[in-house]
Amino acid sequence: CIRDRYQRRVHGDARRLSNYPTFVSRRTMPPKKDTKKDAKGKGKDAGKAGAKSKKEGGGAKAKKKKWSKGKVREKLNNAIMWDQATKDKLYAEIPKFKVITVSVLSDRLKVNGSLARAALSVLANEKIIKPVNLSKSCKIYTRVSGGKEKEGEA
Repeated sequence: CIRDRYQRRVHGDARRLSNYPTFVSRRTMPPKKDTKKDAKGKGKDAGKAGAKSKKEGGGAKAKKKKWSKGKVREKLNNAIMWDQATKDKLYAEIPKFKVITVSVLSDRLKVNGSLARAALSVLANEKIIKPVNLSKSCKIYTRVSGGKEKEGEA
């Protein structure tokens, strides 16, 4: 019983290998070509060609693709309430911009998007800025030109 187990372990299980031929092939593989020697002998191009062939070839020795982690954006720390400094900046700088949108206000004043939308409506009601395009998705405003007001007064 022990001898049978030993023979199965060494020579293989006879029942499992019954479909295969009993002889063993004595063929040997040809020797590998050394790419390092080719690279030294032929110059820079040979080394690059050898490196490409390693990456292109499939099989067990091919390197697996490493997935990138992706770019990580920094979290914006925008204000969620108005403070006096931000209000002063709103009334001083925003009316001078040529194109005024929610994203411009949010970026320049470092405020939340909802605060920027509210500020745009307040400035438009006070006639400090005038609307160019008022659609649901993108509201675009511009500065009120001072030249027309001076002509009307004169």
